[in-house]
Amino acid sequence: MLDRAAFEKENQDTRKQLAALEKDVKQLRDWVSSNERALNGMNESLRRITEDGITKARADLSVREGDLQRLRGVIAKNDKILSRIGDIERRRKDIATLEEEQERLIVLLERNRAELRQFEQEYEEMTRPAAPPAALAPCEVVLPNNLRIPLDPGKGTYMVGWYDAAAGAAPDIDLHPVGGSAQGVSRQHAIIRLAEGQWTVTDLGSTNGTFLNDAPMAPNSTVALRDRTRIRLGNVIIFFRYITQTTRL
Repeated sequence: MLDRAAFEKENQDTRKQLAALEKDVKQLRDWVSSNERALNGMNESLRRITEDGITKARADLSVREGDLQRLRGVIAKNDKILSRIGDIERRRKDIATLEEEQERLIVLLERNRAELRQFEQEYEEMTRPAAPPAALAPCEVVLPNNLRIPLDPGKGTYMVGWYDAAAGAAPDIDLHPVGGSAQGVSRQHAIIRLAEGQWTVTDLGSTNGTFLNDAPMAPNSTVALRDRTRIRLGNVIIFFRYITQTTRL
């Protein structure tokens, strides 16, 4: 059964979500830009607070931009499906007409039936539920003091930095006990995130940068993590590993 109404309704709802999200992203970008321009005129205390706010806003912006991409993908896929439904409906109507003149138009009828089978096969492939994702191997982050922090796929996102009691901001992976605040780690330095079955790390525009196996990351960029990746944040080194693939670092 061709459920045109369901796909049209989903596209309508998704476009509303997309419009609202695009508005939020624009406002967030404008806020970041205006506050970045105002930094030079601030005293040190207000500047630090504003920089922290900009870092958080950038992280939020990254998430929202990912949501924008996902919503646009949904609309694009549904548009293709609706186009194919239109092809199928038109071809079925053609077949109904041709069957009334079957004796005279048998050759044309068979050709259209073949096209219909192709369209229906493409429709089924487009709408077939995705296969369940492969089981994700358990992973962990190892700190310099050998503290091992398992990465939970259900949680999916881990902020890496150090706990600032004054600001009251506590990251998921706190590098303060291993000297993070004194060794160039930003309060909100990077994010380790699970995306499409792959753990990644995103630098949040940190002051002293993020390095993967001594290769510098571009500010605010995202890179996939591999087993036994050496991650340097400022001057603190942590390791990402697959628990089932390595026995020691």
